[in-house]
Amino acid sequence: MEPLREPNTELTAEQMPAVIAENEVLRAELAAAREQIAELQYALQAALATVAALRAEVASAQARINELDESREQLDRELTAIKQAPYQARRRRVARTAAPRERKKPGRKAGHPGSGRARPSRIDRVEVISAGERCPDCGRAFTGEGVVRERIVEEIEPVRPTVVTCFQIERRWCPTCRKYHESPVTAALPRHRLGLRVLLFVVYQKVALGLSYGKIRQELATYFGLRLSLGELPGMVAEVAQLFGPAYARLIELMRRQAAIHIDETSWRIDGHGHWLWVFVNDLVALYVISRSRGSKVPKALLGPDFEGVAITDFFSAYSPLEINKAKCWAHLLRDSHDFASGRPPDSERAQFHRRLQTLFLEMGLALEEVAADPDARLRLTEAMRTRLLAFATEPWQTWDCRNLAERIRKYLDDLLVWLSHPAVPPTNNAAERALRPAVVTRKTSFGSRSRQGAFAFVRLLSLIETWERQGKDFYSTAFTALVDSCSQN
Repeated sequence: MEPLREPNTELTAEQMPAVIAENEVLRAELAAAREQIAELQYALQAALATVAALRAEVASAQARINELDESREQLDRELTAIKQAPYQARRRRVARTAAPRERKKPGRKAGHPGSGRARPSRIDRVEVISAGERCPDCGRAFTGEGVVRERIVEEIEPVRPTVVTCFQIERRWCPTCRKYHESPVTAALPRHRLGLRVLLFVVYQKVALGLSYGKIRQELATYFGLRLSLGELPGMVAEVAQLFGPAYARLIELMRRQAAIHIDETSWRIDGHGHWLWVFVNDLVALYVISRSRGSKVPKALLGPDFEGVAITDFFSAYSPLEINKAKCWAHLLRDSHDFASGRPPDSERAQFHRRLQTLFLEMGLALEEVAADPDARLRLTEAMRTRLLAFATEPWQTWDCRNLAERIRKYLDDLLVWLSHPAVPPTNNAAERALRPAVVTRKTSFGSRSRQGAFAFVRLLSLIETWERQGKDFYSTAFTALVDSCSQN
């Protein structure tokens, strides 16, 4: 297309038709361009509308995805709860139906003074860390005298390899006895290639910490470079337990002289067969016994005919035939009342029963704090609370749960009040349940014992370890001294 002519240019008659024709062509092209622009604008508007619709669909799809994710997470939680329900305590399963409680914020309260690890009283080594002569950032030389700050670091040093000692034992001939004599080696048991500390390490890891023999074997190889077979480890534990037989027998006599003793039991398996692990414990002694029986003959035999203390137990029927002073656990009683009251309306009879029983127990504790030092006042308090507790238990409760628990209170009325009159008796049997936890941990990792010898070795050593800890004695030093004395007598 030719360029437009300059304005004010005079046209000849011959040029006019050509100019008119050219203008018509330009007008047609302009109209076509305008039509194309209109079509493009329409297409752009349609595209923008499509984009907006797609964005709305994406937002709706994302919201649906979020809903599906929340629903899936909820289903996963419910499925996990269903899978775990058969393996959890009944009271925990019941508690899930109760109204959710506000979770306590972890940590100490605001404004509480901070605390940290105490500074060690012993410094084994001092190492000076020099700052250098020049600034590490700009390279300029330092000026003036430096200041020193202290930083205390405690570290452990792996003992690898182990210390191997060759004992050259002198033997001398006695012309009177007509035989050779030599001094005993106190670093190891007779006919043992491993020292006493190795044996005690295996015993503590197995009995006190509940580790499997496989993990103990791995620890010895990792920390000390000592490689042992799995078959050696149970033999070590059994032999150490045999040496501590007299000490275990003395624990029985010590337990029988206690003013109050907590008793409880839990299941245990020996080579797949059902047994029961019993514990007799207080702040001074912890005695563990394994028996095939869960009946009253076990505590009757362990306590002996001359036991004059108080046995603190739960409401298991095996303790009823014992002809001794008994005290019952308030924690078990309140736990049962809480279980059947959980999830009930506050004005229901079950909820009122639990609330009133718990209030009565708290009032007992507050009243006891005021008269704890006066024996006569404690007796008067016991009689007053006996009247109130009996009146509570004899009310005409309508629901079966309340009637059943009220009947239990009437049956064990005096046993539930011993803690008010006897200074050595606490209101709960929590000490026995806590004492069973180390054994329960071991049971979960080993499923019990493989033999009777292993079971008896376990309870004997666990009794000594727990008793020494209650008496403020260190296991390694106490056991090591006892084994050295045993080696000296051989």
